[in-house]
Amino acid sequence: MDIGSKLRYLRKARHLSSVELAQRANVSQSSISDIECNRRSPRLNTLSSLSRALGLPLSELLPVDDLLEHPLKEEEREILDLFGRMNESQQKNLLELLRSFSSQKN
Repeated sequence: MDIGSKLRYLRKARHLSSVELAQRANVSQSSISDIECNRRSPRLNTLSSLSRALGLPLSELLPVDDLLEHPLKEEEREILDLFGRMNESQQKNLLELLRSFSSQKN
């Protein structure tokens, strides 16, 4: 299922109008409409806001496994969910930390 259809399904399952979801996620109603109609692809921070507004993990809104050759491990899925809950500054700091780990020699 594409992201727009999934968002519309989840929004309606929670009995939310596009206006209500937009207010909860702090995005415009036109953005919700554009995403649901697949006129635009949402950025990660928008997806994160939408998943919080819907009360579900980011990985449930965007089934990453559908895009990957190998399904994610539970720990990888958790990392994505936690990352999606962080603000932009926290995400940048975490990325810097992870890069420093990957550049260290064992």
